[in-house]
Amino acid sequence: MPETIHEVRDNQRYIVGDVEDVLPTLELNADVICLDDAWARPQRADWFGVEYETHDFSSGADSDGITTTDILDLCKDSLVEGGWLIADADDWLLPRLINYLRKDWGDVAASYDGGGYRRIGGVTFQTKAGEPDKSTPGMYLSNGGYPVVFAHKGETDRRTSVSARQITRQASFDGDWGSVKPIDPYQAWLAGLLNEGEHLVVPCAGTAPAAIAAEQLFGEDIQYTCIDKEPKALEMFKKRRDEVKLTDEGELSTFE
Repeated sequence: MPETIHEVRDNQRYIVGDVEDVLPTLELNADVICLDDAWARPQRADWFGVEYETHDFSSGADSDGITTTDILDLCKDSLVEGGWLIADADDWLLPRLINYLRKDWGDVAASYDGGGYRRIGGVTFQTKAGEPDKSTPGMYLSNGGYPVVFAHKGETDRRTSVSARQITRQASFDGDWGSVKPIDPYQAWLAGLLNEGEHLVVPCAGTAPAAIAAEQLFGEDIQYTCIDKEPKALEMFKKRRDEVKLTDEGELSTFE
């Protein structure tokens, strides 16, 4: 499909295109990649009123097109040595994601050197009163958040003492994009793993909370590339970015 590129600034952009086409063409490798592969969940189509073209986790006799492991391989190739992957997951994706990272990237917890799978974190939702948020229960229990997996490519000197498990309220967004992730957990993680002038890449970006978080932290002194195959995702990213700017002008005073 033809690519549409929205330039936020010269070094900040959102590309509408296929991840497998865009990632290999990046001129600058990523220092951090934030991946939310919502398409991997079977039967996810039509959840939250958003239609996803789902795909298989790994290649097999019945797989057709790009898989999650293909995307993980592209992410690994696109990272600098010592760069971090922050990957959102769910109960179905989590064990498969960890097993693949351990096998293909390495297991830091087992070796204490090199690179690979590092830790399971996650986001836990609370209400304004500080109670567990049960506003989105399913038929078979409510999870009140989502897991996040952290890994790095090779040995790294990028370290942070911020908790891998963040507690926050569910995101509020006046846009037609079903479920959106909160911004502040990514701000907390990126503050320690990303530096001014470096490059954040957000494949399968949706409303790209990680990119908005990076811009909150560093303003124009951060480079980011967001990628999503849905043209509507770009529209919702621009709307959310503008909405966040208007509702929190002081914190986002670096925005244009």
